[in-house]
Amino acid sequence: MPLPCNKIELLLNFDSAYSKLIKELATLAEQDTRLPEIEGEISACDLLAYQIGWGQLLLQWDKDELQGKPAQMPAPGFKWNQLGLLAQSFHTRHCNLSLSQLNTEFAELAGQIRQFILDNEESTLFEQGHRKWAGDKWPIVKWIQVNTIGPWQSACAKLRRWKKHQVLPAAEHTSDSASAKP
Repeated sequence: MPLPCNKIELLLNFDSAYSKLIKELATLAEQDTRLPEIEGEISACDLLAYQIGWGQLLLQWDKDELQGKPAQMPAPGFKWNQLGLLAQSFHTRHCNLSLSQLNTEFAELAGQIRQFILDNEESTLFEQGHRKWAGDKWPIVKWIQVNTIGPWQSACAKLRRWKKHQVLPAAEHTSDSASAKP
C-alpha cells in the first residue's frame, strides 16, 4: 500500500482502517472472542491486544524522545529479533480483558494516535529526520502506516477469513444432509 501524501489522506486511511476493524469485531459473538483459532493460533482478543500494543509503542517512542530520553525500540526488554515474544507480551498483558474492554482501550488509543497526527506538522510527519527514533530511512508517516493502518487492515482480513471458515463447515454439513435421500 502506498504511503499517504498528506495529513488529510493519512487521516482518511487511518479512520477507514479503524472503522473497518471495529465493524469486523462488532460481528463476533462474545463466546467466540477468546477462541485461539485465528491465523497464528490467536483469538480475536489477542488480535486486538496486538494492535493496542503496537499503537502504544508508537506513541511511547515519540513521547520518550520529546522528554529527552532515548526511545527503547521496539520495546523495553525486547530486540527486533524478538517480535514473537513481544506479541506474546501484548496478549498476556490483555488476557483478562473482554473484547468490549479491549474495544474501549483501542478506541482511546486510536483517538490518541489521531490527535498525534493532528498535532504534528506535515513536514514532521512526511519528511525524514524530524525524530531520532524514526531513523534516517523512514518518515514518521511510514511508522504510523506499519504500526496502525497496515496491521489493522491485515487484522480485518484475518477476522474475515476466520469467520468464513467458522460458517463454512456448518453450511457444508447442511447442504450434504439436504441432498441425502432417506
